[in-house]
Amino acid sequence: MDVVVRAVDLARRFKMGNAFVDALRGVDLSIERGEFVALVGPSGSGKSTVLNLIGGLDRPTGGEVWIDGVELGATDERTLTRHRREHVGFVFQTFNLLPRLTAVENVALPLMFSGVPRRERLDRARTLLENVGLGQRLTHRPGQLSGGEQQRVAIARALVGHPALLLADEPTGNLDTTTGAEIMALLKNLNQERQLTVLVVTHDPEVASFADRIVTLRDGRVQT
Repeated sequence: MDVVVRAVDLARRFKMGNAFVDALRGVDLSIERGEFVALVGPSGSGKSTVLNLIGGLDRPTGGEVWIDGVELGATDERTLTRHRREHVGFVFQTFNLLPRLTAVENVALPLMFSGVPRRERLDRARTLLENVGLGQRLTHRPGQLSGGEQQRVAIARALVGHPALLLADEPTGNLDTTTGAEIMALLKNLNQERQLTVLVVTHDPEVASFADRIVTLRDGRVQT
């Protein structure tokens, strides 16, 4: 079994004023390479906290999170930054595109921080935009694109570094039902064609239905 993600007794406690809130209370989770998993649960159940810990955007206060054999909680900031840059692609509800850059420039941007030459950056970005159906929108800026098109740009940007793992936090949250279904179908195709490991956080049963497996969180624990 080729496990990409392994969380063991994962805990995260936040301080809120003079009180403490336990967002995660001992989460165990394994995701195999090429698997498409949906993490579902009500608001406040800890879904996005799990995603942030797996993505190296936050550190646990207890337990361990392993990505491709590396335990993130024990790594330094430089290693975490490299993890985010080289091993994980992020897709967010709000797209997070830079408004002054064209679609191809937005997709190419992460490669600049990895030292990839400009021509190669743009070539890889163009290819990915064509793969997600935006070959005719290369020079359009975010304000000239629909919500669905912006999310396709964001997906292409997440893939440009050839990550082993794609993390999507409510990727259809700002889209209508039809466009959301198109985005999820795109993610499913990428998962199957590239053997891309995908973890989607959602509260929407229709979004979760695209996954191979659904994991339910409630009150910071996995429901069995």
